[in-house]
Amino acid sequence: MKQFLSKIWFSSSARNVGKLLSANVIAQAIGILIYPVLTRMYAPEEFALLNLFTSIVGVLVIVATAEYQYAIVLPEDTKKARSIVHVSLLILAAVTLLVLCSIPFAKPIAGLFNAPDLARYWWLIPLSVLGLSLWNILNYWYIRNKAFTRISGYQITQSVFSAAGKIGLGALGFLNSGLIIATVFAPLLSLLISSCLAWKKHLSHLLSTDWTQLKAVAREYANFPKFNLPRALVNTIGMVLPVWILTPHFGLEQMGYLSLAMMAAFVPLNIIARAFYQVLFQYVSELVQHRKAIQPVLLQFTAWMGGIMGIFLVGIYFLLPQLVTIFFGADWLETATIIRRLYPYLILTPICGTICFLSDVFAKQKIAMWMEIAYVTMMFVTLVIGTRFLPFLSAISAYAWVGFGYHFIQLVWFLSLARQYDKKI
Repeated sequence: MKQFLSKIWFSSSARNVGKLLSANVIAQAIGILIYPVLTRMYAPEEFALLNLFTSIVGVLVIVATAEYQYAIVLPEDTKKARSIVHVSLLILAAVTLLVLCSIPFAKPIAGLFNAPDLARYWWLIPLSVLGLSLWNILNYWYIRNKAFTRISGYQITQSVFSAAGKIGLGALGFLNSGLIIATVFAPLLSLLISSCLAWKKHLSHLLSTDWTQLKAVAREYANFPKFNLPRALVNTIGMVLPVWILTPHFGLEQMGYLSLAMMAAFVPLNIIARAFYQVLFQYVSELVQHRKAIQPVLLQFTAWMGGIMGIFLVGIYFLLPQLVTIFFGADWLETATIIRRLYPYLILTPICGTICFLSDVFAKQKIAMWMEIAYVTMMFVTLVIGTRFLPFLSAISAYAWVGFGYHFIQLVWFLSLARQYDKKI
């Protein structure tokens, strides 16, 4: 652990981790601390509808750039990286147009989920996909340029705008739309502010386009849409499968409790993992470029994060009912039981979520894709069986244990990639 600290925390990366972690902690605090207000303002059905909306947007965002944004960090040539940005933007424009064409079919689509109110907000989906996908592209351009301040600024402002919008619209009586409207427009406003602040130093250079290079760059990094896209799509579908499969069977109210439980459990972990991911991706990529060992750093990070997660989860297990009652209200007590059922899934989430970039660094996207397909297939079977033969909480437990098994296999594979690389250098 000391070696890890000396290499990461006490180097130039320390400032980057500090910026991102500080922003993530602030964003996490804002996002979670408003829930005592929101759960006393909105009904479980509204949270379930928001979760259904964001699950659909999440899948479309994966498709919207064909995962080319991850390649922005990799080339040494800045012109080539800029061309990758332009390829991503062209794909985004095409996907956004296709999503716009789905608006006339909003009612039949909403009927598939047994959630007719979803049709009322379908017109916001193309706008949400556009805003979130644009940020995904800019985020990796910022990472390449080590503009971590811009990333931190977006995270904080987005959280502030989302919180203010949800509370403000709820107070004004928009209880059937406040959650979704704030969720859609907060990222757009934060993106606008970030773009204005970074325009001169980081973004104005993107106006220079080498159209002759776009096709060559798209081919050179074709593994991202060829393997990363199916893998990411399958992974995202795996995450939203509980929403898509369980909602029609158990109803919006029960899914409202699950939505809150997954937010309270996964969002803080994913935010922390995202911060470490962005810095370690850049740091490990540099080590690989200079033919230096990476396994010690990854092993130390895994042990450190795993220890923290174990202590934390055990520490709050018996306090969950009291914490849920205090923060969300007595009407949401079932959320504590659901979080406990999710425990197996939680412990490895921040570790695998941080070091998942290794499949990109070592061009192992095809293997990662097939692993994701096998995982989602197992998840689908588990949830379908759960809806047919199990009560709600048992179906959630089965889902969590399948997630744990997949993360464990994934972690072993990631560390083996690092070990194989170190042996070759």
